[in-house]
Amino acid sequence: MTTATLCERGQITIPKQFRSKLGYRPGMKFDFKVVGGKLQMAPAPEDKKRNPYEEARGILKGVFGDMSVDEIVREMRGC
Repeated sequence: MTTATLCERGQITIPKQFRSKLGYRPGMKFDFKVVGGKLQMAPAPEDKKRNPYEEARGILKGVFGDMSVDEIVREMRGC
């Protein structure tokens, strides 16, 4: 069993092994409810409908510096 500590501000870190296994990412929203004296959490409905295009948005930001799209294409083509 893995243990985590609740801080003064009510925050707790979900261990990486569980975040990775469940696909939890920074910025996700969660719903919480108490069932039988235990706290349950699950991704909020809006996060269940992940858009892979939206997830990929911005992953190359900064890779080409401040170059425009035309400059990047010219460089890739060797013109």
